[in-house]
Amino acid sequence: MKRMMNFFLPAVLAAALSLPGGCGRKEPPGAVVNITGPEGLSVGCGKQVFTKPPFELKMPPGSYLFKFTAPGYAPKWQSVVLKDQEHRRIAVELEPALTSVLVATRPAGAELVMGSRVVGATPLVLELPLGSFSGQLRMPGYSERAIDWRVDDERPRQIMVNLDANIAKATISSIPEQAQLFIDDRPVGATPYSGEFNEGKYRIRLEAPGFLPLEQVLTLNRGEELPKTYKLTPKPGGIDITSEPAGAEIFVNDVKQGVTPCTVMNLTPAVYRIRAVKQGYDVGEKTIQIAAGFSDSIRFKLVKSTGAIILNVQPAGIHISLDGKPYGKSVAESENSTGTKPILIDSVAPGRHVVTVSHPRAMPSSRDYVLEVQKEKVVNRKIDVWVANCEIKFKDTGRVELGALFEESEKAIFFGTEPGVRVEIGRDKLEWVRKLKIDEPAGKPESSEK
Repeated sequence: MKRMMNFFLPAVLAAALSLPGGCGRKEPPGAVVNITGPEGLSVGCGKQVFTKPPFELKMPPGSYLFKFTAPGYAPKWQSVVLKDQEHRRIAVELEPALTSVLVATRPAGAELVMGSRVVGATPLVLELPLGSFSGQLRMPGYSERAIDWRVDDERPRQIMVNLDANIAKATISSIPEQAQLFIDDRPVGATPYSGEFNEGKYRIRLEAPGFLPLEQVLTLNRGEELPKTYKLTPKPGGIDITSEPAGAEIFVNDVKQGVTPCTVMNLTPAVYRIRAVKQGYDVGEKTIQIAAGFSDSIRFKLVKSTGAIILNVQPAGIHISLDGKPYGKSVAESENSTGTKPILIDSVAPGRHVVTVSHPRAMPSSRDYVLEVQKEKVVNRKIDVWVANCEIKFKDTGRVELGALFEESEKAIFFGTEPGVRVEIGRDKLEWVRKLKIDEPAGKPESSEK
């Protein structure tokens, strides 16, 4: 049950509480204030302070100045005017309390990183809420330092850190000399090279014509003077291989090396047989001699080894497959056209192939056509499929027949129940004529053309 706290002026409050309850007695005028806020919220008004939620205060009408406080938050004052019988809800939002923290270093000028963000250079004043914090101090020539601190109250505090110098010296040489030197991917000149470094690890890369790039990690400790010599390995021969079209598998002496475009490296001096293999194309083959330390390039222009089939299948809606693989259905050229769009089947291997056309109302429902495909040739084939497109019902017998509607007039239709059959039937003999859409199943219609 919620606590109800009465908050009247002392005299009014005393008088009100001294009156016994009873029928017909009126409650003194008042308003109810319901206050919510962060954990640990305290509510002050005048000389009274409430610290135990829930805060539900019964107060006389008037103007009040509330003070809201909570651990870790800055105090907040709010003026409130209450009317008689008003029920006011106040949701208190407090700003976090901030404390000044001075971060300084000897020497000054170190970069302070908190999280992944650089917040400034020392000496640096931070305004922080209560809580725990950490950071990294970075300065060229000095060891990186991790610092941790905690803010428990609003009193300003200072953090002083002494940084340690971390300089090391190194001389980097190579065999052969005059190799290009990169330190952490930054070019610094040719070997031999001498310089000062901060303590730590560095990525060293050396490059020289005719030699393989060399990459190493160099570790330096402060105060150290380190001479270091690196010996480079002579570069083997290589081949850059391309093809038209791209995507051919490349075999070097019958070992697969990749897909064009590709580069084959680390080849010792010798004669190599290169083959390019791509489905639908003749195999390309070349012989190349690789010299030590040199790279070469070759290009294959592949010749197509397949043919193509163009099918013109009528009418629209006929299912088409090649060697058992579906290729969709024939499609009308336009909405009102009886013609169909040609179907191109590309990259067909030379030899015999079976084209199958089918439809539930075709006669027969499925038929195969054998086509002979030759390399780099196109086979054109027109296929007409007999498909029942109409149902009729005779008046005298009630018999329903499925067949093809060829022509029609007001007095008669020309109709056939199988390929090669075409008869004239008077409309006076028919109860109805139903034209079927290409994908519509045959059956008794709900409504048909009379």
